[in-house]
Amino acid sequence: MDLETTHPNYIDIGCWQLNTATQTISNAQESKELEPLLFKALMYFIQNQNRIITRQELAQNVWHLSFVDDNTINRVIFELRKQLASDLQPKPVIKTHYRKGYSFTVPLADAAELPPEAETAVCKKSKASKPYKYYLIAFTCFVLAAIAITLYVEMPRQTTERNRQPPQAATFNNQILSWYRGHHGKLYNSPDQRYLAYSFKSATNEANTLGEIRLMDLTTQHEKALSIPINSSILGWSADSNWIYYLHQAERDSEQPVCEYRKHRLSPNTVNRDQALFPCSGGAINAIFDFGQAQIVYSRRGYLGIPSLGAIYRYDLNTQKETRITTPSNHGFGDRLLAIIPDTQQLIFTRNIGDKVELLVTTLNGHKTLKLAEYPHLLWAANWDPKQKTVLWFDHDSSEIKRYSMQTLTELPPVRVAVEPTSYVLPMSKSQLLMTTYGYDHDSYVIDLKTGESTTFAKPKIYEVIMAYLGEGEFAYTDSVFKDTESYTVIRIDQHHRYSPITQLSAGYSIIDSDPAEQQILVKQTVNKVAQVRALGSLNILYTMPDNEKNGDTRLHNNRVAQLRAHEITDDKIIEVISIRDQKSTTLPARNIVGIDWYDDTQLVTLSSNRDIALLNVVTTEVTPLISGEALHHNLKGEKVRPMITAANGDIYLYNRQSVFKLNDDNTLETVLDIKSVVNADSSIYYLDAHGNKLLISYISRYHNEIKLYQR
Repeated sequence: MDLETTHPNYIDIGCWQLNTATQTISNAQESKELEPLLFKALMYFIQNQNRIITRQELAQNVWHLSFVDDNTINRVIFELRKQLASDLQPKPVIKTHYRKGYSFTVPLADAAELPPEAETAVCKKSKASKPYKYYLIAFTCFVLAAIAITLYVEMPRQTTERNRQPPQAATFNNQILSWYRGHHGKLYNSPDQRYLAYSFKSATNEANTLGEIRLMDLTTQHEKALSIPINSSILGWSADSNWIYYLHQAERDSEQPVCEYRKHRLSPNTVNRDQALFPCSGGAINAIFDFGQAQIVYSRRGYLGIPSLGAIYRYDLNTQKETRITTPSNHGFGDRLLAIIPDTQQLIFTRNIGDKVELLVTTLNGHKTLKLAEYPHLLWAANWDPKQKTVLWFDHDSSEIKRYSMQTLTELPPVRVAVEPTSYVLPMSKSQLLMTTYGYDHDSYVIDLKTGESTTFAKPKIYEVIMAYLGEGEFAYTDSVFKDTESYTVIRIDQHHRYSPITQLSAGYSIIDSDPAEQQILVKQTVNKVAQVRALGSLNILYTMPDNEKNGDTRLHNNRVAQLRAHEITDDKIIEVISIRDQKSTTLPARNIVGIDWYDDTQLVTLSSNRDIALLNVVTTEVTPLISGEALHHNLKGEKVRPMITAANGDIYLYNRQSVFKLNDDNTLETVLDIKSVVNADSSIYYLDAHGNKLLISYISRYHNEIKLYQR
């Protein structure tokens, strides 16, 4: 059955209306965008309503495969039910028939066809016939278009030119709030907006420790250190603004190190002001809030056994039972809790899927989720304005305070603010925001694997995240910090350390990888989301491929590209190997693989989510295990490595925030670099890659910054 000719753009599903053009569902309370696979499944259910559909039938008609794993089908059915759940329509729309399949039970009928008694107080539709409404809308649009054309023709040219100018930034005054010299971290304001809590690290604190937690009264601007143990980091607030949640870590002589989540009461005349919640275990928690009643909510990494994948959970302190609220995709970093709406017990969070980040609001049970915005970059902060009932966040690309009304479920006009380079912005209202000035520097350290010589690239106020070795002592990186994606530029560093932009790659390009032996580079056009293999000298395009938003590593070697990505239909991870010469490709399974690189001409080295390392032959598909994640963990004495792996000249390299390791033939690990020993700063490694005889290490250094208040 042809969906496009059978159905109009709008289909009524009980109290929901499905827009097939935008793949969204909406009702009187909310609107949701469906993922492509959920949309395909829903359309198939609509076409085949009121009959049992088997799993095999779903596999053949939704996935277009002869077999799909039961867990994959279960996950899609679960997510589709979750999206269709609503207070306006409490009955389930997808019914399970034991050992038979599923059926879709909600009748599809136009509003004009429903009898009056079928309508409820909360699910009413217009009684006007749809053709009449369409004629009325068309006539209205025609009249408005005629008026607009008339006004445009008669409008003076000067007015037209003036209106093309971008809106002027509102006049905001700013003042420094912080008193002490040091590094100010993430800002958390209390739900009543009276206090600001933040992590602070002075120059005297030991490198790679958490520092202390400080509190500022925003009414008096008085700042003080809380009586919380040193080496602690702020995680969130209680809904009544009386408690602060935090992480505490400490090393103790001849004892086990301490790592636990705690809460601290602000009132000084209280017994048990500081209380331990539970020890660190599983994935790291990066935010904690509560709504009272001995229940907390938090976002924690480690979902599906993937260390970097986050989900949001509810935890009962009395029963010590954890319940998962959100179900993120396993392609990206998942969900991160940013703030809460105390009155309605809703959660404000981000969801990272590949190259996009969504800002969402959901209920405490996760059944109703509302999408507020989508960006191609990470979003670190959002806030709740209790007076205006709006969600607030700051768009760094447009330098605007964005606002979404939870009363009208509409986005309000943004407010443009000219702020200096910043690492963290927390809007308090449309006329006030808090921010920390940028307190980091991005530099690179290159080791010659033949000679052992090293070179540092650390020019002041230049952020050198070197991604590629071009040969003959030349390197390249993407100039992207504090720039929108359309302004990304690839910068070449020559052998004399002279920096110059590559003209053909200066309008929305970033460099991903290089093959100095073949004189080729792999770049990404960030606006059109395509990846290109180019000849280094002429910069001619040799091959173009779509840059899937759910990509993992993309590696270039010996006229071939290996790309770790999601399958277009099943959403399962695969490795696609493409020959640049004949443009033929082969697909390999990649279950649980999070990192790849070329080991030699026919083998890839792979890193799994549980840190197993193996070699994968791309010709025979043979897998050769090298070391298990358990053995790797033991060799590192409990230290964790990042989900990235690289190889050069038959050697394999991994890293964590402090060190770079080489995996030897006997499965022992050799420390190649300790960043603290070569950089006189509080620095951490965040990127590693090997090209030929060069090992490229990018690191970030933290230095002092300030908290500022911008207000009209």
